[in-house]
Amino acid sequence: NYEHFYEVVELHNTWSSLAGISLFGLIGLWKGNPTQEWRYFLGYFILFLIGVGSAGLHGTLHWVFQSSDELPMIYLVTLMNFMTVEVDSPHGKPKYPLLPLILNILMVANTLIYFTFQHLYLVFIATNTFASTYHAYLMYTTVFKHNKGGVTSRNLCKAFQVSYLGGFIFWLLDMFHCDYSVLGKGMTFHVLWHFGAGFGGYLGLVTLENCRVVALNMKCEIAYVLGFVPYVKLLDEKRD
Repeated sequence: NYEHFYEVVELHNTWSSLAGISLFGLIGLWKGNPTQEWRYFLGYFILFLIGVGSAGLHGTLHWVFQSSDELPMIYLVTLMNFMTVEVDSPHGKPKYPLLPLILNILMVANTLIYFTFQHLYLVFIATNTFASTYHAYLMYTTVFKHNKGGVTSRNLCKAFQVSYLGGFIFWLLDMFHCDYSVLGKGMTFHVLWHFGAGFGGYLGLVTLENCRVVALNMKCEIAYVLGFVPYVKLLDEKRD
């Protein structure tokens, strides 16, 4: 802590939060949301906020920024669960009209529970694990079992899983070696966690976008920013 600057507690964890998480949210806000629906705008915006909150947490170690890092993670997974169950519903005709209201009520309740038990880190871990596990089940059912989005969505989903799980492994390693600069210059495995989780979350959103576009019979292709960051590009703006 304070190895490089007196103003920043964990320098490398701070910049990697912005470069490894928020940057992908910004790319999504710039190039994503081919169907022009609020769900995808909110998804990328929350991803951006997670990086900002994480940077604030690592830069100050203040509890306020801890909540602005952890709560949006749960919000994003919940939103992605909504995207998955509504992936093939017609524009303006959701299969579950009351689901947004129900999920908003659940998130308010979750926020109250979070602040009540914020001193118990396991409460957040348990909540996020449950939501993420359910999301993994929904993604598997949608992308692999029901083949929504075809080969493209399957490949994107595989990349999403590799990136996020790879980052998670580095998070686990960092839990046991956080006092060691294993990457040099004061950097720990937590830096790799940020990039793996941020890129993985971004790829998860792109996977669901591709599923949605295909379900709506919109012509599209996968294009790239910076040569490796994929996004769904429409070939025909006309909607059937």
